[in-house]
Amino acid sequence: MSSRRIRVLATAFAAVPGSSPQGASMMSMVDGLRADLDLVTVKTEDLAHTKRMGDARMFRVPVGSAPLPEQREAYGRAVRRQLEAEPYRVVHAFDPWAGAIAAEHPAPGRLLVYEVSSFPEHADAEGWIEAHRATLAAADRVWVPTLAMAAALSERGLESRVDVVRPGVDVSRFDWMEPTPPSTPRLLYLGGFGPSRDLETLLLALEKVTALRPVRLMIAGDRARERRDALRERVTELGLEAIVTVRGEPHARRLPELIAAADVCVVPSLGAAIEGLVELPQPLLEPLSCARPVVAADVPGVSELVRDEVEGLLHPAGNATALADALLEVMRDSVLRERLIRGGYRRVRDELTAGARRRRVRALYEVLVPGSQRADPWEESFDEITGLFELNTGALELLREGADTLAPPDIDTDETRAPRARDEETKPRAERPRRTDTDTHPGLVVPDTDPGRR
Repeated sequence: MSSRRIRVLATAFAAVPGSSPQGASMMSMVDGLRADLDLVTVKTEDLAHTKRMGDARMFRVPVGSAPLPEQREAYGRAVRRQLEAEPYRVVHAFDPWAGAIAAEHPAPGRLLVYEVSSFPEHADAEGWIEAHRATLAAADRVWVPTLAMAAALSERGLESRVDVVRPGVDVSRFDWMEPTPPSTPRLLYLGGFGPSRDLETLLLALEKVTALRPVRLMIAGDRARERRDALRERVTELGLEAIVTVRGEPHARRLPELIAAADVCVVPSLGAAIEGLVELPQPLLEPLSCARPVVAADVPGVSELVRDEVEGLLHPAGNATALADALLEVMRDSVLRERLIRGGYRRVRDELTAGARRRRVRALYEVLVPGSQRADPWEESFDEITGLFELNTGALELLREGADTLAPPDIDTDETRAPRARDEETKPRAERPRRTDTDTHPGLVVPDTDPGRR
């Protein structure tokens, strides 16, 4: 017997799907959670404003190229409006900004899950810490990706509310074909450009590498134009503009082939603690699924997923010489490189798949709301349909009584559609009535999201 589905609002100040850890984690909810799921995320140029993804409805907040504080204001208004409009049983916040809003607007019986997957940049650290503390205090459950983070929160007395939910990767999607090797080895960094990701050490290491052999480096993954421009200026200061390419966030659908076209993937990090937590630098698993060797900083959490000289090469955080040596070694030693590739691929395939994360998410939601994930697939896996029409109960009764034909009044067919509606379709597109987002997504509030509004 299937139980009633719960309503869940999941929020992430990130593009979904995308290269951010929030994007990958949210997609696992879409695929695995049994719930009526609404998603509030950030819109980019290549993503639609609204979209239905399986049983989930997504609304993407248009933030444009406004400064980050204004983007967050627009995103916060969207989250607030959605909370005011719908009776959600669970709010699942992938960032403290939305979590703090949920904490400020509690509702009877509503639960808050805080998944710690975003960390602040230097400019907004104070605001992030304030929102993070408010969300931690109000959260019914706190999800973290590593045992290191769980231990840090346990030291603050939160062990009874913390769950470890490791990241997972869709191995089949990233299991890409071998690209044509370029004449010059390519290094790839994906992720944000904030200070915690230690791109300065990467650039200094690149100076040492290029003194011994030619390479190319692409640094990509940050949506903020001002951070991209600042990084390009630093590249020019170091005289590396002919070697380093700085790009924004790649299209989600092109991510597997982009990674596969690299010879080595680099995952630097300072490993600096914020509120006792050290960020897990990501993407980390996707290169392993693409059979690309990984060189990463040895910071808390990373070695739980990538073991030194087994699935990747780890170097001391902030040490440009050690990073350069690791890059040169993995490019020079083909035996080592192949061993790391095999070990990394085996690790994600056996232990860190998207399926493993989906099962973990569903199990934790069953504990959070008992009975919510219990369902009989024999009851829930089908819609009663005939032809192209989904039938309501009355229509099915007519069929059972032996009616030869069926065109219920609420089914829109060429025969039952009003002449005016058919006439509208023959008009030029510019003269037709405009459909709104709420026409195709009833129940999903389209808030005022002008980033310039105060």
